[in-house]
Amino acid sequence: MKVRNIILSVVFVLMLLIPVSNRFLHFAKDIGSNENRALAKMPEFKLTYLDPFPTKYEAYYQDHFFIRNRISKMWSEINRKVFKRSPTDKALIGNDGWLYIKKDELKTYLGQNLFDSTELAKFKNEVIRRRDYLDSLGCKYYFVIAPTKYSVYPEHLPKIYRLRKYYTRTDQIVDIVSTVEGVELIDLRKVLNESKTHGLLYRPSDNHWNALGGYYAYTEIMNRIRNDFPEITPVYPLDSFNIDVQEVEGGNVSQMMNAKDDFFEFIPKITFKKQKVWVSEKAGYVSPKNFGFETDYEMVFTNKNQNDPKILVIRDSFGYGVLPYLSAHFSKSVYIFDEWKYMLNKPIVENEKPDIFMHLTLECFYHQMLENAGK
Repeated sequence: MKVRNIILSVVFVLMLLIPVSNRFLHFAKDIGSNENRALAKMPEFKLTYLDPFPTKYEAYYQDHFFIRNRISKMWSEINRKVFKRSPTDKALIGNDGWLYIKKDELKTYLGQNLFDSTELAKFKNEVIRRRDYLDSLGCKYYFVIAPTKYSVYPEHLPKIYRLRKYYTRTDQIVDIVSTVEGVELIDLRKVLNESKTHGLLYRPSDNHWNALGGYYAYTEIMNRIRNDFPEITPVYPLDSFNIDVQEVEGGNVSQMMNAKDDFFEFIPKITFKKQKVWVSEKAGYVSPKNFGFETDYEMVFTNKNQNDPKILVIRDSFGYGVLPYLSAHFSKSVYIFDEWKYMLNKPIVENEKPDIFMHLTLECFYHQMLENAGK
């Protein structure tokens, strides 16, 4: 009994000492983090201001404890390979290696976050306010809806989510915005579903469309714009581009699951055979504080034809997939990634004086526009 107690005591002490000593000796190396976020930093210790230190240090320790990433990776593999479930409540495992983001995207697909009548009225009034302002400047307003992967590839979801067609926030927004005269609503759900026969349009381990999905979204957008601006060059057919295939590691959803290096995909890389778009000088608009995509807050391109209209696009990350094609049709294209707020951004509008103003909004983020009404 005495020997057993001694052994237990020694083991306990070692369990305490090994993680601490490893911080200095580094005899057990951890692997890199696959998480899609910045890890907490060691807080500064100040005797004159101790109140926030315990909370900040706890966050730091949770992100940096002994072989944390190896343990997290092992937990991910056990959940995915043994129990066939996601190791995080932020993601959903579908069929055939398809992964989906949950939260707003799943709720939107299932119709679980419908707006009430007051919110819908506020949304409509905000669209009208923006239309009236843009009309006063002689600028045409386009409201573009980018569908989530749920709306285009529901067939890869578990059967429990494929039982029926739901009435969603997107349907509500379409019903509301389509009644506002002078606003061109472009709902990309139909064209992307119809274009699935041409190839894979979204990445299985990411929530974004790929270059081919972006191309078919662009064709619909440009065809609709040309109804109002027929002088613009028609949509460029696919034979105008070099189309290559490249192998890449898993996308952002696999990264959420700490499994990025367990997923590999072949994605299309599409570029013009003859250059039609040039990067141009930025105006220097200031991005939101601590915005993770600061360098991409403002992106500017030209097509070398000064007779073409100018366009200003307020976008989210789905804008990356269309801007290489869209920019070829405008003398100047300015893209503002305003931290998923989808504001009107009056100072930028007044400085750029565009002929076309476009909101490109992922369908699960309409509430962001509501929260920023009047801005």
